[in-house]
Amino acid sequence: MDINRFVSEIEDDVIAIRRDLHMHPEISMEEERTIEVVTRKLAELNIDYEVIPYGGVIGIIKGERPGKSIILRADLDALPMKEATKNLKHNKVVVSKYDHAAHMCGHDGHTAMLLGAAQILTKSKHKLNGNVILAFEQGEENGKGIYRLLKRLVEIGADGVWGIHLKNDLPSGKISVDPGPRMAGVFPFNVKIKGKDGHGSRPDLAASPIDCFVDFYQDLQAARLRSLNPFEPITYSIGSVNGGSSPNVIPDEIKFSGTARFLHEEQGEKMVQEFTRLLEAACQKNNCTFEFIEKPVPIGLFVYNEETCAAIAEQAITNVLGKTTLTNYPAWMASEP
Repeated sequence: MDINRFVSEIEDDVIAIRRDLHMHPEISMEEERTIEVVTRKLAELNIDYEVIPYGGVIGIIKGERPGKSIILRADLDALPMKEATKNLKHNKVVVSKYDHAAHMCGHDGHTAMLLGAAQILTKSKHKLNGNVILAFEQGEENGKGIYRLLKRLVEIGADGVWGIHLKNDLPSGKISVDPGPRMAGVFPFNVKIKGKDGHGSRPDLAASPIDCFVDFYQDLQAARLRSLNPFEPITYSIGSVNGGSSPNVIPDEIKFSGTARFLHEEQGEKMVQEFTRLLEAACQKNNCTFEFIEKPVPIGLFVYNEETCAAIAEQAITNVLGKTTLTNYPAWMASEP
């Protein structure tokens, strides 16, 4: 199979699809035009497909010989933001036509790439052993499409999943297929600390939730050294603290929220335990109580390149593009919940 020849034949078409999607972005769960672009191309290629309501699109390329089924995955939605007309060097070639949406996460590229792969695989399906399932996910950014899409994919059945993500700081022309953790799991937290209000002239008569939070935060900062495995990466941050309305009045409660991100499930579970333990200790010390507005639960949906699949990908890239195309890239602490 002359992959390089096939790629050169469809390159302009893939670029055109990507630019069209980039100019007409649609935010999560509103991807009507984008789905039309996908289904029109699948129909043009005579690929059987189905639209999963509020889930996405699934197409199936059936090989002429029996074998395993592999899912190739892309996402459809854009971000709810306005796009700048310039990048760091010059004016952009294509820019979103809308002020409320922009493809700033690469999903336009992902969809175009998968439609390009569909063209090559369709031309070569007489050489396929088994089936290739094309999965286009709605609502990746807010997570509202994945359940319905996954439910249908489980019903269809498959032996593995392959997905590619663009990365702006990866050198142009390079591909990373490093095995192991690639992107982080996450647990968000949202907490209310309750104390006793009072006046600034008599703080001894109050139980300040602000003092309680400060004690907790200092202990949380030290947790990485005192109680977490130093060989398993984790990061955590407070993104919001709200409480009080007057400079001379101690409030009766404050709220704070943030996230923690981890690359190993055990590290995430340990962090939740420490988070709760430190919060309980700080409240006891400061005569306060707390409640979880959003309970910290480690969402272990970190992106993980299974070792055997990574080795297959590495060999395929070496065979087609040469070993110099491969590059190592450190795991990223952003999450894909």
